[in-house]
Amino acid sequence: PHIVELDHLTVTGDVYFGRNVTLRGTVIVVANEGQRIDIPDGCILENRLLSGNLTMTEL
Repeated sequence: PHIVELDHLTVTGDVYFGRNVTLRGTVIVVANEGQRIDIPDGCILENRLLSGNLTMTEL
């Protein structure tokens, strides 16, 4: 991930970052035990909390 403007990052569990992901501000990603969070290519996360079982898809 691109982290030039990132202040704080917490990642817990099975988390996959795609290519060209940008993280800014405070980003917290928490995957539940036995589950996975996939962050797709080109995604920009700024001041976000992601938790649970999440699959993000571009439309």
